[in-house]
Amino acid sequence: MTDPTARLLRTTRRRLIAVTLGLIALLVVGIGAATAFVGLRALDADVDRALAASVDGAVAALHGELPQAQDESDVDDTAPASADTFLLYLDGHGKLLANPSHVTLTGLPDAAAVAAASGSGQDLRTVDPAGIDLRLLTVPIEGSSGGPPAGYVQGGFVLTLHDAQSRSLVAAIGLVAVIGLLGAALVTLLVTGDALIPIRQSFDAQRRFVADASHELRTPTALIRANAEVLQREALVADDGRPLVTDIVDESDRLSHLIADLLQLASADASGLVLDRHRIDLAVVASDTVRQAEALAAERGVGVRVAGPTADGATYVSGDRDRLTQLLLILLDNGFDHSPPGSAVSVEVRPMGRSVALTVTDEGPGIARADRERIFEPFSRLPGVARDRAGGTGLGLAIARRIASAHEGTIGVDDAPGGGARFVVTLPAVDAPAATAPTSPG
Repeated sequence: MTDPTARLLRTTRRRLIAVTLGLIALLVVGIGAATAFVGLRALDADVDRALAASVDGAVAALHGELPQAQDESDVDDTAPASADTFLLYLDGHGKLLANPSHVTLTGLPDAAAVAAASGSGQDLRTVDPAGIDLRLLTVPIEGSSGGPPAGYVQGGFVLTLHDAQSRSLVAAIGLVAVIGLLGAALVTLLVTGDALIPIRQSFDAQRRFVADASHELRTPTALIRANAEVLQREALVADDGRPLVTDIVDESDRLSHLIADLLQLASADASGLVLDRHRIDLAVVASDTVRQAEALAAERGVGVRVAGPTADGATYVSGDRDRLTQLLLILLDNGFDHSPPGSAVSVEVRPMGRSVALTVTDEGPGIARADRERIFEPFSRLPGVARDRAGGTGLGLAIARRIASAHEGTIGVDDAPGGGARFVVTLPAVDAPAATAPTSPG
């Protein structure tokens, strides 16, 4: 069985790693996003500044006079731009006058940009004529009479290199983020492992203390009980003192049970329960255990029965018969304590696919939903116990869960259909042993 302490520490470490990496991931993503935003904005601003400087310089060089219209034969409509930045000179109607950079004219000049610049004084936009991203700045040239613009200068910046730089920037930031997360994961694994060492040592020290103290208490407890039995048997005390001697014997029994349970829990936590596993029929174990518990049930004034038939050969498990008997006795004892006089506790074993379910149902008050997990913790007492009998330690259900876990099974509790509590133990099923074929007389 897996050490519960180790399992708890592993769960704690996983949660600590998840929370730490989650926070680091949020921080890295936030920083990466902010860096990418600032970097891309800076690249865009550089493009706009370069484009504005080129267009403003061209407008200033015109001195308010438009260039002569360019002969169409001098224009190469298929030649690519010779540089990232190009200029187009337009008349007042947006018609091309000059194309000194000999850029491809497909989709240029941009009439929408000219119209927008005419009303707002200038226009800056991104367009993609012929599938090439361009940044366009259109600036009007004021006429001499202060009327409509005499013409326009439309400058463009080819964004091919800019887009490549933007992608490279984003890829670099992403790569740095991934490397940072991997490094953070490695550091977190190392740090969390070291951080849990003192907690593990504390658990181990506590477990050793419980085991050592339990061992040391067994002998004096046995001596107290033995001496009290001598006083009781030999009538060495006055009549009015005999109830006190009986109380000593009963409390010694209670202490002995507590010590035994503590030793069992300490052993389970340290190295797991030692199981002598065999292929056994859980239905047979249940029937035998119920028969053994009939006297205890009668003493409590309740009944106990096996409910429902089981399919032959379908309820085999690989387990330790003694441990499974102990588990069922714990559940039956718990059911007897919570059942009103005259009621009955029922036990059922049934196949569930590749599992076998062992169900113990009582007719008591049931268990509140908020308490259904807490009752399996050591020293937790079920609410509403009918009697505070000697020997009740609050460890029974904790031991039952240890036994179920040692068999790779589970145990839980819910409401019974007719009222009361229903404990369900689920264990992995195994195939029934093959029947031996009879031999023919030779």
